[in-house]
Amino acid sequence: MIHTDLPDWSIRLRNHNISGLTFFSYILDWLIYISILLTFIIFGTTAPPRYHEFSINDISLMYSYKPEDETAVPLVPLILIAVGIPIIQFIVCSLINNHTLSKSRQFWDIYIGLMCLCGGMAIQLMFTVILKNICGLPRPDLLSRCQPNLTTEPPLQLATVTICSNPNINLIQEGFRSFPSGHSSTVFCGMVISSLNIAGKLQVFDKRGISFKVILAIFPIMIACFVSCTRISDNRHFLRDVIGGSIIGTAVAVWFYSQYFPSIFDLENCGRAYPPRRLGVANFLNNVGGFWKIKDILPGSFNERVLNSVDVIKQVEEITPIDIDINNDIDDNLNSYVEIPKNIQLFNKLKIDLKDRYFNFNKHLDLPLYFQIVCILISLFNLLYKIFLACFLADLSFPLVSSTSLLN
Repeated sequence: MIHTDLPDWSIRLRNHNISGLTFFSYILDWLIYISILLTFIIFGTTAPPRYHEFSINDISLMYSYKPEDETAVPLVPLILIAVGIPIIQFIVCSLINNHTLSKSRQFWDIYIGLMCLCGGMAIQLMFTVILKNICGLPRPDLLSRCQPNLTTEPPLQLATVTICSNPNINLIQEGFRSFPSGHSSTVFCGMVISSLNIAGKLQVFDKRGISFKVILAIFPIMIACFVSCTRISDNRHFLRDVIGGSIIGTAVAVWFYSQYFPSIFDLENCGRAYPPRRLGVANFLNNVGGFWKIKDILPGSFNERVLNSVDVIKQVEEITPIDIDINNDIDDNLNSYVEIPKNIQLFNKLKIDLKDRYFNFNKHLDLPLYFQIVCILISLFNLLYKIFLACFLADLSFPLVSSTSLLN
């Protein structure tokens, strides 16, 4: 694996010492996510789609067009639901546990929750916008948008966008962005992240089956299903579009939640986020990236692959007299080397003196957790694929009936 070998440094920020490499790595994450988000917002509204051919006699495209403000969930309410609800639940879930979570842990969980949400929204939007423009499939209300000029209808051929007489080009372009549903992918991304966070924080899978916790965890999914299905009743999408968008939103949400939070089945963790990442110390963790330890009130949080702990400092003391002489650098107070500034200085020096050597100061790597996440994703994709395939095949039978009636 490729890891950075840059020396770290400490930054003093509001009476707190933080790692410079860690701080700027998260700044870079925000810049990447926001850049992707803005890029595909612009791309999705300005770049024309690949116009798919269609039949003006296809009754599945003859539904009436409703302006966006007359739909059940317009764009602004969608953003409030898909983004506002996750933000609120991240804040509430952290603050209500003030008796078990330290202030630094509460702040960190909220911060990571917002980053997880921003990254998920950016990536699902990228997938959705690209697929919309590449597929160029017509919406159910295409003919109402297109207002085709029937005098130029090609005999015994499918029509193209050139048959449209509506001067509103943007309205026609949106008529060819049916698959997948952007509302579905957006709302499912936000709601699945919310559902996973609530399930982790409330320990829904503690095998006690408390109905209140189960309902709270499922409620965001119910909201996502409602918003998605309104796109069918508003004549914006077919069922396959909604299912496709839901799969994209769900998959991205599970992926991003797994990047920033341990498994919701890890009950002792109580839904707490992974601690801050640590860069430049992979050679001390068997070439695996590390973390900074967060002071928690409640034990059981993820504390693997951390170097700012007394146990690790003791391990360093055991090997350093054999390899290098740093007796002048390490004093008797081991706790002082747990603090970020001295810990950074110590491992910066060790990286130079123990160059090209690899150690493993933490034997408990979280491979079983990732294996569990992969199994969950495989099961989820298998289920969603079967549902999508069944609905897609059922949807294909409708145009066949329409074509048969035209021949008669």
